[in-house]
Amino acid sequence: MNLSEQMESTRKEIGRLLQGIDRYNPTHITKWEKYVELQAESGGYDFDANLAVLKLYQFNQSLFQVPIATTILLKAMMSLPSMDFHMCKSVIPEHWYKDENISNVMYLADLLETCYFKRFWDELPTFRELVGTVSGFEKAIIKYVCQVVSITFQTIDQAHLSELLPNDVDFDKIFAAEGWRRLPDGNIFISNKEEVLSKPKKVVEQLDMDTVLPILCKSR
Repeated sequence: MNLSEQMESTRKEIGRLLQGIDRYNPTHITKWEKYVELQAESGGYDFDANLAVLKLYQFNQSLFQVPIATTILLKAMMSLPSMDFHMCKSVIPEHWYKDENISNVMYLADLLETCYFKRFWDELPTFRELVGTVSGFEKAIIKYVCQVVSITFQTIDQAHLSELLPNDVDFDKIFAAEGWRRLPDGNIFISNKEEVLSKPKKVVEQLDMDTVLPILCKSR
């Protein structure tokens, strides 16, 4: 069974636990933790299961495992700009924020959320051992940075764009994936924000008979 198949099989098993009273049963903690490790290795992601693990730690603090909590935070960071990271952080007891690994993950997340992308990439080699345990980490962060660029710029100078992405990024692949293109003046075309904003939206409202009938009766 390959990693993808293992991930899918375990997801179904954990999903059944999530639906019942075993969701917060500490006797299953080892099974939950192995599922977190499988996500890190396979590239899969299960936010609900990961949050359940952190809540188990919250209610049973003697079970708390820093490596598992760190992995969960890294996986949540990879889902930016969703609120997953903040939801996971909120259930970790604050005294664990002083742990070096957890503190470092929070620092990296803060750089990303405040758009200090150049500093993030400059400092990332320092944390290579920390983030290297999670498959696809850099690829997910590049995707997040591209999302921010897409909603911020219509055009951008390539030198500026280079500062927002890692040094070894393949720009041709990025442009193809994001639909960006080089302009004759050397800038990069991202999107026409004015065109998007000026495009009218068609709003369709559907009313059922239970809503319409009283109105019709009153108008007679």
